[in-house]
Amino acid sequence: MTDPVNPHIILDELCKNATMRTTEALQILHKVLESQSQSKPLDFSISTVGRLSKAQGGPSTQTIRNRTGKHFQQLIDAWATYAGTTRKKPLSVRQKQLLNNNDIHILDSIDDPVIRAVVGSLIAERNKYRDQLNVMKANSDIIIDHRNKHVPREQAPQLTPLETEALKDAISDELMYRESWVVMPTGQVKSTAGEEIYKRGYANALRKLLELNN
Repeated sequence: MTDPVNPHIILDELCKNATMRTTEALQILHKVLESQSQSKPLDFSISTVGRLSKAQGGPSTQTIRNRTGKHFQQLIDAWATYAGTTRKKPLSVRQKQLLNNNDIHILDSIDDPVIRAVVGSLIAERNKYRDQLNVMKANSDIIIDHRNKHVPREQAPQLTPLETEALKDAISDELMYRESWVVMPTGQVKSTAGEEIYKRGYANALRKLLELNN
């Protein structure tokens, strides 16, 4: 495998055609990234790097994410690759707990640290969504009431705070942005490439379920 390019070289290339203001911002970001490369766990996610950079007078998270922030993203990618990881945020303690023994076996069989980090994040996300889906299934039984309509109906079971938070997270704007997903008017969830993630009615059904439990 080809050795990654030294980030200092990338910085020099990016600064060649940049304005003085952009050059200063790149240099601040570069120092933040260099510091991140020496910390554990390695975290080159835009949210973390942007927060640290802004505190040092450099580009913020939103500035880096903007279309005009491609040069900042390139520098972050260079440092992440050089450190043997990606821009993907490292697994949290909760995500690691979601990994079962088979998942760990899969990760242990991957030698490339970059690929291992990506696969680990994907597995943890999959397990989280599976748990959320199980919560949704547990609350989706249809009950047909054949009793006299004048008899008061029993109150529908209420979601616990934990279940409510799980359902809110499943259709949150933060999740859609992070995974590059889009919610269609029909409630269908698609990727930016047009692939179906969840079938029509998914997001709408969750919203109705949350409204019923308000």
